[in-house]
Amino acid sequence: MWNPLGYKELYRSLFKKHLARQEELLKKGRPVGWFFSFHPSELIYVFDVVSAFPEQYSAYCAARGSSAALIDEAISSGYSHFLCDYFKTTIGSIISPEKATKPLMPKPDFIVGTRALCVAHTEMAEVFARYYKVPRFFVNYPYWTKDSLKNVDELTKDAEWVDEIYLEYVISRLKKLVEFMEGIAGGFDEERMREVFKTSEKTSELLIEILKLMMSKPTPGSQREIGDLVFIAFFVLGSDYALEFCEKAYEKIKERVKKREGVSEEKLRFLTFGIMPWHTLELYQYCESKGANFPVNLYVNASVHRVEAKDPFRSMAKRSFHFTNCDYSFLDSVIKTARKADIDGALLLENTGCRITSAIIYPLAERLKEDLGVPSLILEAPQCDPRMMPIERAKTKIDAFIEALL
Repeated sequence: MWNPLGYKELYRSLFKKHLARQEELLKKGRPVGWFFSFHPSELIYVFDVVSAFPEQYSAYCAARGSSAALIDEAISSGYSHFLCDYFKTTIGSIISPEKATKPLMPKPDFIVGTRALCVAHTEMAEVFARYYKVPRFFVNYPYWTKDSLKNVDELTKDAEWVDEIYLEYVISRLKKLVEFMEGIAGGFDEERMREVFKTSEKTSELLIEILKLMMSKPTPGSQREIGDLVFIAFFVLGSDYALEFCEKAYEKIKERVKKREGVSEEKLRFLTFGIMPWHTLELYQYCESKGANFPVNLYVNASVHRVEAKDPFRSMAKRSFHFTNCDYSFLDSVIKTARKADIDGALLLENTGCRITSAIIYPLAERLKEDLGVPSLILEAPQCDPRMMPIERAKTKIDAFIEALL
């Protein structure tokens, strides 16, 4: 039995409203910006710009089956197989738009790159800006160490202490980003900024509560539903339609927990980490249908943070306080979450399409084993190229792992 929460209709409504906003602003001639994950997404709504997200669009292409052809197009044009899947998929859609899933991203008038996890975001922003001959801006977040950041909550990103020198540097860059966007999109409205961050604060709190409720017993929802929360957390956090989605999504999961209903007849509880294999999300459903549920997805958790409307710039800086942008001592916060979720195992996705997130897979597996006695299954699962992970081979490995734990 597989019994999802029923978020599908909510997502459909969210995406329709997002696309309607895009169309309205395009008709008005508003500037188009391309953005990457961990960017300060509230500014999209403060300045009323059209937003496009190469990573989200590439995931969309993978889910719709066009990413493999786009990756091949990029490679045949001279780009290396070893580059990021998101980059290759986006480049392929630019070179051969007829092979890409519609609707295409609108051409950018400016690009905002970040370094809050992926050094390739700045490189991608540079390549795309040069291709379209448009201005770009980089927000260079630090890589946090125990000397600059202490005791970060894995879910909320609240920290006991942060070095103010580093924090002020980030805030100075964010203020420069505001100036950059003001030069492109028009005047900066402080009242609008307050309104957007009030919405963002409410939405962020609901996202955190949803992810806390996911750790209930039995696990109330499917990762096929929960995984898409990264779109809200990364890209549309400051929007009214994101808040509306989260209000309804929270009520659904709260009711499910109250009734003690699970996504399946729970036999095992797994932690998972890695960029979702967007081409093969059935992988999660396959596990859940066998009674192996996912109360924790560290990839989704990394995308959320608690926003404080009273201090918007500090809140934007907090986006970078996630464990994959910190030294390995910050895995302590992950272990706390895993212990609270009472997991039996872990499904970790080693991603040949993203070397950066793959680097922490083995240290994470070691800590789970050493601290909690929890074994891990590591699968090779690129986020956009289905050919690198034959689904039947993955299912065979999952079957063996589940059998060994039961």
